[in-house]
Amino acid sequence: MSNIREIALSILMEYDRDGKKKPSLLKDALEKYDYLETRDKAFIKRVVDGCLERQIQIDYIIDQFSKTKAVKMQPLIRNIIRMGTYQIMFMDQVPDSAACNEAVKLASKHKFDGLKGFVNGVLRSIARNKENIKYPDKNDSQSIEYLSVFYSMPQWLCRMWVQDYGFEKTEKILQFFLETRPTVLRVNMYEAKDAESQKKIKDELVEEIKKTGALVKENNLLSYAIELEKTDNIKFLPGFDEGRFAVQDVSSMLVAEIAGVTEGQTVVDVCAAPGGKTTHAAEKVGKSGRVLSRDISDRKCELILENAERLGLDNIEVKVSDARIHDGNLGDMADVLYLDVPCSGLGIIGRKSDIKLNISQKAMSEIEALQWEIVKASWDYVKKGGTMIYSTCTVNKDENQKVVEKICREFPFEMVDISGAVSDIFKSDKDSDIMKSAKKGYIQLLPGEYGTDGFFIARLRRKSD
Repeated sequence: MSNIREIALSILMEYDRDGKKKPSLLKDALEKYDYLETRDKAFIKRVVDGCLERQIQIDYIIDQFSKTKAVKMQPLIRNIIRMGTYQIMFMDQVPDSAACNEAVKLASKHKFDGLKGFVNGVLRSIARNKENIKYPDKNDSQSIEYLSVFYSMPQWLCRMWVQDYGFEKTEKILQFFLETRPTVLRVNMYEAKDAESQKKIKDELVEEIKKTGALVKENNLLSYAIELEKTDNIKFLPGFDEGRFAVQDVSSMLVAEIAGVTEGQTVVDVCAAPGGKTTHAAEKVGKSGRVLSRDISDRKCELILENAERLGLDNIEVKVSDARIHDGNLGDMADVLYLDVPCSGLGIIGRKSDIKLNISQKAMSEIEALQWEIVKASWDYVKKGGTMIYSTCTVNKDENQKVVEKICREFPFEMVDISGAVSDIFKSDKDSDIMKSAKKGYIQLLPGEYGTDGFFIARLRRKSD
């Protein structure tokens, strides 16, 4: 087990150095150590994810029992103590004594023998007092501090969400981010000819996956989406190599549903990697339609191609293109234009906990400027009377509602009532918040509200005159 903790420590140290540049560090590391036993990989993932997603809370706890504050500690010692604290506080299957002893061994292995006593003392104090940790008072006037510490979220984000959505909704969002999430698959329906064949394709895949020991549950919003628990590497599931499914959250699948993509259409997707929405659109337009898929680098386009080829989709054209630069060849080309623009990612923090550690208000302003550059360069790819879908995986109004309002002011577009499609999917009361916004032409899914990631989708129509 010591070697497993050593790997976890090395990943956390790398996050300290390169987390902003390489957000996929944990995924890359798990692929590197794919030869390990499933339980060992699960331990590494749990510890690294846990230390990242609960970093604020963990440091708050450490600071109650250490004379040297966490922020002032030598980075390696800080990460060793964070790992130990996470195991003590949140991993019941790890004895407190093992968490302390293994932390001391790590300090010694890295030539910090002089700090072994410090590491041991801090962690054993936490272990003795873990049932009596004092957090900021939820009912105090500083309730933002409570949200920040207890749910490990930067205060400025808590404050922004409380202002936009109120305290109660914000707390539910933060709770959801810390919950264990299923893996969601979109069953490939490219070859399905009708509802009966769709059901058969899905049922056969579900039965095969169940035989691996995975828990499989049907999604309550979309019939072709299934949710998995107790899975290891998705690539080892039956049907992966044959392209019978893609990994995609339901919130992202809703783009094609709200766009109303149908057989024979041309869809242009200018920010397409890794290809979830592009391949879903390709299934919808069928063999008589086509998807023109673009992204900024060779690597991103390779990802799209890999996904398209695995799924057996031969109606996708992939090219390297910077979405900020207008492409005259795409003018008036799209029945449907996907603008799934780069965003702050605040809606998917539950899946990518490093986002909250790296995002800043300055970075968000830069993202908003980038989004507008893409809109300006791409809007006229839509045919007159055609559809633009503007979407993000964030819950920041400046990146969402305010952008689509600006599009309608500055370009020949108008919002489209999407309440019909939304009602069919969500079965919501006509007076619900989601139905009220759908009538205006958009939905803002808050994380966890319908069991999905946080996501924004707006449908606009290009005016004919």
